[in-house]
Amino acid sequence: METRFVKWAEILDFLILIGASLALVTWIFGVPLFYKMDGPVLSIFTAISLFVIVGLRLATRHFQLWPFTANLAFLMIVGGGNISSILMLLSAPMVHINPKSSLVLTSVFTSIGFVFFSFYEILLYLRRTPERSWILDDILIHLALVPGGLSLIGHLFQNPTYLSMSMDPRVGISLFEMAFMALLALSTILSNPNLFLWKFLRGGLSNQLTFACLFLNQYIAPLLYLWIVGANWQSNSFGPELFIFFGGVIATLGFLLFQARLDQTKPNVS
Repeated sequence: METRFVKWAEILDFLILIGASLALVTWIFGVPLFYKMDGPVLSIFTAISLFVIVGLRLATRHFQLWPFTANLAFLMIVGGGNISSILMLLSAPMVHINPKSSLVLTSVFTSIGFVFFSFYEILLYLRRTPERSWILDDILIHLALVPGGLSLIGHLFQNPTYLSMSMDPRVGISLFEMAFMALLALSTILSNPNLFLWKFLRGGLSNQLTFACLFLNQYIAPLLYLWIVGANWQSNSFGPELFIFFGGVIATLGFLLFQARLDQTKPNVS
């Protein structure tokens, strides 16, 4: 089963690579995919980040002499570049965003996701996922999914704040971009059989149902709240649904951490 999952992950990586390459080419020729002036689009910088992450994965698997240092260097560029983009947009958006320019920056939320993915990939290239109670690799992947959860709220209830949009409506998380990030997360999880998540899920149907309920609750609980009370946005700001969402994230991660701790304290019977 692990071999099959890794193969599926590789297929997803190839799909992401092809899609990111196509997005890059269309940006270079001035006809970006699904481009619109009044809504979020997939920026060229997002396409570059996707291309680099999956490109390094595939190069490492298929080129025996691929330099290990190149992985660290390029991932540091992706992570550092997205951190720089976040700081630029948060510190002086009026200076760095020009709605009339053809250049579109990566949204803050998407950049946060790329930072977590980059740190995870760097750790994975430095060492194999360890069997410890502090399941850092699982945590990084899970946190990388948080921007996608927020953008789901934004798309369903038309709140630009959750889409990470600011002065320029193009700087946000589009559905096209969400699909890419979801595929990246799925391939990341499938490609690493050493994650504690897989060990926990192999524990039986009860474990699988418990995790499914906790994971889905993160997204369902805030959506239910908004459907019940109504999406009455004030100045496109965050509301209680944000804290409900993060409560679900903390519950899921806390549960996995607790289970990992219990697993470490079990007596080793041979």
